[in-house]
Amino acid sequence: MFPLRRSTKDSSVDWPALLSLLEDDDRRAAVARIAPNEGRESYLTALRRIDTTLSQSTLASGRRLHTASKLIDRPTIAVSGMLNSGKTSLVSSFLSPAGRRRTLRGTSNKDGTHRFVLWLPQSWRADVELWSLLITRIGDSLGNSPEELSLDPEIAATQYNNREGDETLLSVPLLATDPGLDEVGVGLLDCPDIVSDAEFGLGSPEERRELLGRAATLCSAFLIVTGAESSRDTTLADLLRIASDLMPGVPRMLAVNKVRPRQTPDQVHETFDPLVQKYGVGTLYAAYDFDVPASRPFIPRGEDETDTRDVIASSEADALDEPQADPLPVFFSVSEDPDANPPAAIEEDRLLRALPTKLDRGALFSQLHQALRINLEDAVWNQGLDAIQINADESFEKTRRCQQLLLDAALEYFAHRKIGGEVIELRLHQSERIIRQLTESFAATAPWYARWGVRLNATLRRVMGGAGDFIRSLTPTAVSRRAADDIKGRFRSGEYGGLIEPTGLINEIERHGGTAVLTHLKRDAGEAAQNASAADQDSDNNAPSPFRAPVERAVLRFEQDDFTTLDPRRLDAAIRQMWSEVPVHRKIATGLTPLAALFATFGAVLMIPVDFGANMFLAASIPELLAAAGLTTLSAMWAANRGTQDVGQQAARQQLADFLAVLCDELGVARPDPPMDVRVSKTTITLPPSRIPGGEPPEQMMPLLKVRDEFVSELKRLLPRPSGKGKRGATKSSEAGVTR
Repeated sequence: MFPLRRSTKDSSVDWPALLSLLEDDDRRAAVARIAPNEGRESYLTALRRIDTTLSQSTLASGRRLHTASKLIDRPTIAVSGMLNSGKTSLVSSFLSPAGRRRTLRGTSNKDGTHRFVLWLPQSWRADVELWSLLITRIGDSLGNSPEELSLDPEIAATQYNNREGDETLLSVPLLATDPGLDEVGVGLLDCPDIVSDAEFGLGSPEERRELLGRAATLCSAFLIVTGAESSRDTTLADLLRIASDLMPGVPRMLAVNKVRPRQTPDQVHETFDPLVQKYGVGTLYAAYDFDVPASRPFIPRGEDETDTRDVIASSEADALDEPQADPLPVFFSVSEDPDANPPAAIEEDRLLRALPTKLDRGALFSQLHQALRINLEDAVWNQGLDAIQINADESFEKTRRCQQLLLDAALEYFAHRKIGGEVIELRLHQSERIIRQLTESFAATAPWYARWGVRLNATLRRVMGGAGDFIRSLTPTAVSRRAADDIKGRFRSGEYGGLIEPTGLINEIERHGGTAVLTHLKRDAGEAAQNASAADQDSDNNAPSPFRAPVERAVLRFEQDDFTTLDPRRLDAAIRQMWSEVPVHRKIATGLTPLAALFATFGAVLMIPVDFGANMFLAASIPELLAAAGLTTLSAMWAANRGTQDVGQQAARQQLADFLAVLCDELGVARPDPPMDVRVSKTTITLPPSRIPGGEPPEQMMPLLKVRDEFVSELKRLLPRPSGKGKRGATKSSEAGVTR
């Protein structure tokens, strides 16, 4: 009668063992946290962080499956339908006269059902343990503990119709017991009418469908009541889809109410058969409209019933203390054979009211258990784990975007570009360490004519003391000091090299989309008010940039921690080769010899943080330094020679990698691993790993997460992934800048 649509399989699931896995945050943890701090996170903790409702629904699905076996003899049938479809009338046909008076039936809006009402046999209350379990299952399904349906019919009607107008009560079920259900031994869930719009203000159709789907997990069978004219109604198709998708193994029945006599039972079968076949409906019932006299031949009667069974007489209503009682529809299973339907006599067991006596409780439980297992598989795999995987993938993708943005901003200073934007070489951070190396090498290898006028050339490498002493040794004369000031102005104007300071770097980060990408950095209003300056202010909202403090720390830290040096042997060889190609007695416009001009340039570089601010440094390639000194011939010769060019580029790549790492550290982004690539002179170059040690992660740092293969393997063992549900498309596990 209720065929399954899925192949049977072992449905046993060890829920306590599975729950232990989902709660494990150690050896079998679901998520590995790479940043801010390395650690692990359990499946349920990750799910609560992403979506609390998903974690709650997963736990509820597990509890429902675990406790289902205790309710094998207590099945519940969900009864759903559109407004005024006769749904509650069908439920009432199973209740006692007193129970019927507590239901709400009629054709107007004020008679609509706007709450879930669960009718249970009165005898079930006697078993306190199982009753408590039922209450828990109801709460798990709809998210709220039930409210008792009043014994007073007027108050019960108010509850049924939700006349208080409280939309939140839609998810608070009403609970009632009735002795009329003791004989049949089943519960009936009278579901809210599926209205066509939200005009009642008591929950939108979408919300009602969503709650109906959750309530379906409470039931062992699904009965949908509809009107005869609704065979093409999309709402009916939605109800059948909900029953089919959310409880795929549970029997589904369709009851067509208020059929007019012009439509014979076999025509009803023909009309609704496409829906029956599409959604796996086990049985199709029909009830003819008792308000139409011509319907009488199509309304079955039992052997002990009179011709007036379908319409309760006033005298009978008085005897039942049920004044003006409404007649109840009589549903019977429809056959495609015209001769097997009314007005021909049919067997009693074809009546819907005989359904509870025909239920095979064992088979019904098996189907319910299978459906609950499918629900748990879907909750754990297709909703929970997929949400965690998506979250982890997004953390990698967003981290990669942040790393690329910071690299692009850094390249605005560390890249020497052509007019069209192509990077022709990387620039060096001209630290004091690099300047000393260049000074010593140029002095040691310079020919006699280049040294003319430089008195300290032979002893320069022995100059001791701080940067001030070094600067004075490089610019000993007034001419050289004037030359150094002129060169310093060229650096400041951007004519040569890139002058790196916090405000300019912040502007580059924002220009490359930092405000939209680095969203994990929040503005601290209190700190901002104290530290705000004209340079920090946002032009639109006059708020200080959230990048100010971390960028300032990054620039200062890089200046202090950059210990990169040039290869001394290769540097001496390259400079010696360059000197050998310089024309003898060549002078420049200032009247300085080449070496004196170079020393003035080096002095200008060292004067930048002294004159313009301590938190500032210059990035410039060796050819740019030579050009700034006025030695254009030497600059062109250096740039054209691959051997000399490689001397500075190796150190420049290391410095760029170090600066990017420090920017990531201070701006709360994980360092690139593996290192990122850059395009230089139409060649892709992979940056080396950073040599600057990482510090403590900042308070505001972007998380970087990974789903652990060990967890997935253990989950497959305890709860195999449902067949027919493909894994989500695999993402690249090793993109530039991030590794899983």
